[in-house]
Amino acid sequence: MSDYFTTDELAKFLRIKPRKVYDLISKGNIPHSRVMGKLLFSKIEISNWISGTEKSVSEMKNIPNVLLGSHDPLLELAVKHSKSGIAMSFDGSIQGIDRFKLNQGIASGLHIYDHNLKNWNVSLIKSQLKAKQVVLMEWATRQRGLIFKSTNNNKKKKSFKDFKGKILVIRQPGSGADTYLRYLLKNEDLSYDDYINSDLAYSENDAVSLILSDQADVSFGLKSEANKFDLEFIPIVTERFDLIVYRKYWFENPFQALLNFSKTKDFLKLASSFEGYNIDNLGKIHFNS
Repeated sequence: MSDYFTTDELAKFLRIKPRKVYDLISKGNIPHSRVMGKLLFSKIEISNWISGTEKSVSEMKNIPNVLLGSHDPLLELAVKHSKSGIAMSFDGSIQGIDRFKLNQGIASGLHIYDHNLKNWNVSLIKSQLKAKQVVLMEWATRQRGLIFKSTNNNKKKKSFKDFKGKILVIRQPGSGADTYLRYLLKNEDLSYDDYINSDLAYSENDAVSLILSDQADVSFGLKSEANKFDLEFIPIVTERFDLIVYRKYWFENPFQALLNFSKTKDFLKLASSFEGYNIDNLGKIHFNS
C-alpha cells in the first residue's frame, strides 16, 4: 500500500471534488509534493493537516532555501558546484538543529555522537525532531584528529596531553567538534582550562587557518584540511556527517540539484581529493520520521 494519495484518491478520501483539491493547492492550504510533474499527498501529512498537529502549509512555504548547521568543506563545494541556489549559514550542529526547528532553513548538517547509545546523530534527531516530517541522510564519514605543524618540538607529540599549556583551537559551543573534544579531554582528565584558548573557529577552514598563522598550536580537525596544507595529522575518530532535511523540501529543485550533482563524475573527482573521506553511503537514510 502506498504512503501517498493521488489527487483523485485524496478527493475521494476527503469527500470533495478533485477541482476543490486543486483549489486548496493553489491557495497553499494543503500539504503536497510534486514529483516528476505529478502531485502526491503524504498520508501522514494529510492526517496531521486534518488534526492540526503540523505546521501550516503557508508557514512551511516560507522556509528560506538555506543550509544550516555544521560546516563540511566537501558539502560547501558541492553546494556551489551544483548551482542549486542553496545559501549556507554554518553555525554548528546543535545551533543548526535549533534554527532548523524554527524553520530557518530546509536542511542542517550535524555530526553528534551519543556515547551511551553509540550512534551518530540519530539519537539527537529522535529527541529533537520526532514530531517533524524529516529525513536524516548520510553525507560522508570523515577522519578527525590532532592537527599541528611539523616542528622539532612537535615530533614526539601524540595526544592532547602532549599539548597541555599550548594554544588550542576552540570551536563554537554546540558544534560537533567541540562536543566530541570535550568528551576526549574529560577522558584524559583535562579541560579547556589546561590550554590557552584561541579565538573561536566557526568552520574547519578557520580552524586550520589558526594553525597556519601560528595563532594556535593544535586543533581537533579533519584529515582532509591537514593534508591540504601539509600539516601533521594524528587520527582519533571516524565520524559520520549527516544532513537532516524537511521531507517536503527533499523533492524540491534546490535539494534535488545538490543530490543529482553528488552522483556525477565531477563530484566523485572532487571528493577524491578529500583525504579521510568516505562517500560510499552518501544518500543512505538513517532516520525517516
